Amino acid sequence: MYSMLKRMRQDFNVYVGAETGVLKGLHLNQKAVINKNFNNLQSLERGHEITSMIWGNEEQNEIMMGLHNQTIRVFDVGIKAFTSSRELKVGEGPIVSLAKWNDVTISAVKSGQVTVWHGDGAKEINALKSGEFLSRMRQDPQSPNLIATGGKENDLQLWDLNIPDEPIFTAKNIKPDMLQLRVPVWVSDMTFLPEPNCIALATRHCHVRMYDHKRQRRPVVNFEWEESPLTCITPVADKSQVVVGTAHGRMGRFDLRMNKPEQPVGIYKSFAGAVRDLVVHPHLPLVFSVALDRFLRVHHLETGKLIHKEYLKSRLNRVLVRDDFEEGDLIPSTEKPKREWMKRRKVIEEELDYDPSEGGVEKLRKIEDDEVW
Repeated sequence: MYSMLKRMRQDFNVYVGAETGVLKGLHLNQKAVINKNFNNLQSLERGHEITSMIWGNEEQNEIMMGLHNQTIRVFDVGIKAFTSSRELKVGEGPIVSLAKWNDVTISAVKSGQVTVWHGDGAKEINALKSGEFLSRMRQDPQSPNLIATGGKENDLQLWDLNIPDEPIFTAKNIKPDMLQLRVPVWVSDMTFLPEPNCIALATRHCHVRMYDHKRQRRPVVNFEWEESPLTCITPVADKSQVVVGTAHGRMGRFDLRMNKPEQPVGIYKSFAGAVRDLVVHPHLPLVFSVALDRFLRVHHLETGKLIHKEYLKSRLNRVLVRDDFEEGDLIPSTEKPKREWMKRRKVIEEELDYDPSEGGVEKLRKIEDDEVW
């Protein structure tokens, strides 16, 4: 038992960021959950709120965090310590998103400045030539030189960092409604889909849209879901599906290539606050989400069943999940551990030259505690 807990403390498989500025590491497991705060709680201030969180490299041994006070902090997963801090002083408002491209860091702030930070300087992009503020920036994982931006009265734009002077794509608003009134624009989040040239987004006005930026400027798919602002959206690996969260604690999965994409193919329940961030694991049928009700939740992607939830005391903003997260950590095997132990017992008895009269019972109990529990 002790050896298992020691191993769990060394290997956190989920990280969450909170409004209070706390970074928490968790090891989710069927038998025990370990969580740890990596900050000195007495030194935290309101401006330390974590507003963006990404992996700093492909090996996932570094976490980059954007804070409300325009500071970028880097956390080393291996040594479990903060290794660097940098204050931006660009534009106004908090950092809304971060991205990494080779050795270049890209930051976006609420006032619309997207900055590409090179080792010897910086290149600034004005992503808010029209509109009120920027809500989100996302990077294309298949083409890291491409980023998408959007916000309030600032529709989806696509930028190529190799030629950043002008966007290579600017979305066009949908047609007026049945009363011939203009439909307001407020992009809350967007994501690049596995399909080439396709981007999906969610809006604060309850719309889910999909764009093919090589085909047309207006969305190829557009529908409304719920009567609640949509807060976040993430893709499902290798499918034309997205999972969307709302400000009223609802989460649904949609297939954007179905004849009726507005009908969810899955609903995820058990929320009591706005869903702030979510991640679909790239290899496992698991959906991780954090909400303002202070819970981290894990749902099964296909069945919608709530597999695990963990109360973490703080209002949560962001979540990161390691790619090497193991399915067996949360989804139990079909065979009970006791049965597996009984199969091994005879082999172990032979190895120990088992004799109940010479302390053999105590040896077996110790091995059973280590292997089964």
